[in-house]
Amino acid sequence: MKLTKEQLDACAYIFEKANGNETSQYEEKTIAESGLKNLNPCELKIQIINGLNDGLYLDSKERISAYWALSKVHDKNLIPNFRIWLKIELEKQDSVAIYQLMIALGNLEEAVFNKNRKGSAFNETELNLRDAENYLKKI
Repeated sequence: MKLTKEQLDACAYIFEKANGNETSQYEEKTIAESGLKNLNPCELKIQIINGLNDGLYLDSKERISAYWALSKVHDKNLIPNFRIWLKIELEKQDSVAIYQLMIALGNLEEAVFNKNRKGSAFNETELNLRDAENYLKKI
């Protein structure tokens, strides 16, 4: 099942809530309006993974939302998936999707950004591409 951008946002909030984080009124409203409130976070995670792997999210913005939502799961078992998707996004040269995946991997304690960088930003395209390529070469 393909989730909408709004449902993917709701999934992120559901995952954060499942991890014990407090949700705002806006986030609760987004969850309530999504139609996903009664679904188990594990089921949602699997739906998103399957949707990405099955190519349901053709639009870059949808994929970025899916990656962002999955990054909120904080599950190191997702590292292999994030690596596969990073390789795919590198082939597409989608710099924003690449950056989102790099952030997700970094949050899972993967050394995806060059250790000599003082920070990172989505608009540092050349540096992000370099770091993503180097990261994938090391694994």
